[in-house]
Amino acid sequence: MLLRDLGAILDWQSRAVARRHALVFRRTWKTAFFPSATEPVFYLFAFGLGLGSLVPPIAIGDGRTVPFVSWYAAGLLAYASFTTPFFEGLYAAYIRMFYQKTWDGMLATQVEIRHVVWGEILWCSMRGAANTTVVALVLAAMDSLGVVQLHAPSLLLAPPLALLCGMAFGAFGLLFTAIVPSIDHMNYPTFLVGIPLGMASETFFPLAPEHPALRVLLELNPIRHLARTLRGLLLGGLEPRTPLLLAATTVFFLALFASLAHRLVRKRIVG
Repeated sequence: MLLRDLGAILDWQSRAVARRHALVFRRTWKTAFFPSATEPVFYLFAFGLGLGSLVPPIAIGDGRTVPFVSWYAAGLLAYASFTTPFFEGLYAAYIRMFYQKTWDGMLATQVEIRHVVWGEILWCSMRGAANTTVVALVLAAMDSLGVVQLHAPSLLLAPPLALLCGMAFGAFGLLFTAIVPSIDHMNYPTFLVGIPLGMASETFFPLAPEHPALRVLLELNPIRHLARTLRGLLLGGLEPRTPLLLAATTVFFLALFASLAHRLVRKRIVG
């Protein structure tokens, strides 16, 4: 059953579910896209340019230092790549499941629960890539104006990375959708898990914990490796092991949370 659930990502029904969400999004994008896409941009101006003017330059791996706003800009791409699919799998998926009864309608067709789960995960990753693209375009404009100092061509790699990593982040959010009793309980995964995890992943500030257990947890965090990978691409000094760690932790998180999401969603829907 587990291998069948995980292998359903290749089925046409899973792609059909994601396509259905994309068609609906075409009609609602004016209200659904801009608020979530512009939130990281406001963070950039508030923390990168505002607070960043009081922060000294940040040392990077090869002994160089870069302005905080440039260091933070790369981490903000990783933050957008995580929060968008996570909250899409959290709030939007719950609304489709509980209030709109969209899942019930799809399950009355050739679509099965495993296809619904994978379709949600694929759609979450697509939303993450779209919002990351907006942030990348803003950073490209700011780089052309000299506000940040980035290797602008590397910004083209941000949306594909967000698309791949977004599947793991979307599955993580869908996990909570399957277990929360009501939408009011979404505050717990939002403010106790999602926002703290997104910020404490070397996206907003450097991390160098001394406790071995904390260092191990950081090594297992794909958001941190995504931030480091993007930072290495945009600022230089990318360590060869960083993309490998990103790939390993993303695949592990996707397999783990997707399998749990399949089991818990089936338990909630079928009983």
